[in-house]
Amino acid sequence: MIRIGRHPDCDLVLDSPLVSRFHAEMELQTEGALVRDLSSANGTFVDGQRVAQHLLRPGDGLYLANVHLLFDGNELREDGTHSAVGISVEEVSFRPPTANRNLLERVSFDILPGQFVALVGTSGAGKSTLMNLLLGQQPPTQGSILINGQSAFQCQEQFRHLIGFVPQDDIVHRVLPVEAALDYAARLRLPADTSAEERHRRVEIALTTMELGHRREVAISRLSGGERKRVSMAAELLTEPSLLFLDEPTSGLDPGMEKKTMQLLAGLCRQGRTVVLITHATQNIVLCDQVALLAPGGRLVYYGPPQEALDFFQVPDFAEIYLEIGSIENGLRWHKRFARERRDPEVQPVTSQQVASTVAAPGHWTTPWRQWWVLCERYFHQIWADRANLMLMALQAPLIGVVLSLLFDPKLFALNQSWGQSSFPIKEGPTLLFLLVVSCLFFGSINSCREIVKELPILRRERLVNLRLFPYFASKVMVLSVVGALQATLLVWIVQLRVSLHLPLELQLSLLAFLIAAAVGGTLLGLMLSSLAGSAEQSSSLVSVLLILQLSLSGAFIKPEEMLLPLQWLSTLSISRWTFAGVGAVADLNERFMDLKMGWISSDFYLPIEPLWGLIFPLLGLHAVLAMVALRWREGKLDR
Repeated sequence: MIRIGRHPDCDLVLDSPLVSRFHAEMELQTEGALVRDLSSANGTFVDGQRVAQHLLRPGDGLYLANVHLLFDGNELREDGTHSAVGISVEEVSFRPPTANRNLLERVSFDILPGQFVALVGTSGAGKSTLMNLLLGQQPPTQGSILINGQSAFQCQEQFRHLIGFVPQDDIVHRVLPVEAALDYAARLRLPADTSAEERHRRVEIALTTMELGHRREVAISRLSGGERKRVSMAAELLTEPSLLFLDEPTSGLDPGMEKKTMQLLAGLCRQGRTVVLITHATQNIVLCDQVALLAPGGRLVYYGPPQEALDFFQVPDFAEIYLEIGSIENGLRWHKRFARERRDPEVQPVTSQQVASTVAAPGHWTTPWRQWWVLCERYFHQIWADRANLMLMALQAPLIGVVLSLLFDPKLFALNQSWGQSSFPIKEGPTLLFLLVVSCLFFGSINSCREIVKELPILRRERLVNLRLFPYFASKVMVLSVVGALQATLLVWIVQLRVSLHLPLELQLSLLAFLIAAAVGGTLLGLMLSSLAGSAEQSSSLVSVLLILQLSLSGAFIKPEEMLLPLQWLSTLSISRWTFAGVGAVADLNERFMDLKMGWISSDFYLPIEPLWGLIFPLLGLHAVLAMVALRWREGKLDR
């Protein structure tokens, strides 16, 4: 029995951050070797499929996280350096389902292991489309894209940890310090059995590689544009990816910072990584090994060393190339010329048997609880680090509580004969309770309505690695619910300092519980809108519409039984209706109004407290499901 993993006690020790300490075991048998996965974080793969156990035959390849092993019939051996990765693009065309023309037209080229390749071309030439195909996010309409001889799309789960991807937007939270942001990224991406010392060592290596050690304690929002981009790169380097994709990493940088970034990327290639980037800046493109030039219509007009591109187009600089290929007609002409004159280098094709394959899969974590806990910690850290927003959240409840306490008479709920002498009679009691419910709804929805849409680039990148949607969503609900509960508690406490509800402790706790339920319901509504909206501004605009509907259907103005039938049905789904009914039942408003024979609230509106909890919990669950469905829809939209 041979045990394989990262731990020194294993028979075959693999030094990779993505390999679990005890990853798999192999037992030699007459007909081969039986390999069993030991519940590893990043999986064991054979022929592109994750396996729990598999019988290896002589000559089979085995992929443990990002290490390729070969079985020769007697033993396993590592297939060279696991960081060598090559890509073959073979006659690739792509047309989206809704388009009437191809965005890419028969593109072919090979990226050899350890090369630095730039995708260059005019705007709309298909560079981002090509990169999405290289990432394996969708299959080409025609042709194939192979990573070490295997389909990038069909084996995308296997290749997911192989690839590092830095989009144009930041993939780290700006309010966090550099080192803290990288530490949270490492906790989410590295296996659960990674020790704190090892995780800190990986973070230190990433900081040193990207020359960020002197900025470790600085908030990312205070860094320059080039430094923020390097933090995103450092987050990708934590797992030592062998294939790094970058979308315009030098955009908006000054010439000096642009050159420094390109030199850093070239240095990564010298370490054995394959780097592919999209760029419009051609001043330092000579640092690349190969350049792929795309013309309008998605046609490849040149692929080769950047120094030879000027001779091919017979121009003095790269800016002139853009002018040469700027139209569809010229692009087609140069595409045909390149096809005639193209001479591919005489190299052997990249296959999974000739180059070490760095592959991995999203972690089928033993439990999502670890992800949820790390995400909760990170989210609390974000809230604490954003002091301006924290101050606004902290002042909401005290400010509204003081205003409400001053609006109403202190003897509003007093059970004595002097209530009638007050300028605020008992009939104003429902108004105060309604405003408490409304305030808590606002707390939850305003706090949450921007939380998903503002970090979509980060969500998309983490989903490409191993992030599950449910722990992500549950962390938002948990943290924001705690914040809403604190705000509701503070609000009630401040109001009762002047306007006592004259309720025993257990009923005061019940009333607080209903208000917390209103805050949680508002949080779920805000998260749903944040998932549906296209921007933070849209989400902020939509939340006001939804809150107006909640208030209109609460029953505070028109009794639900007097509404039109469709609105009655809609009212039953309104969180405000049942939380308002709950606080009214706790305050015993029915009894007081029956005594006064005012008849403003019917006795069948405010239900007993116990049945109300039976309604509110499923209602909150329904809103949680709707918010999760909206987040799933957002994920599908991002993938498209």
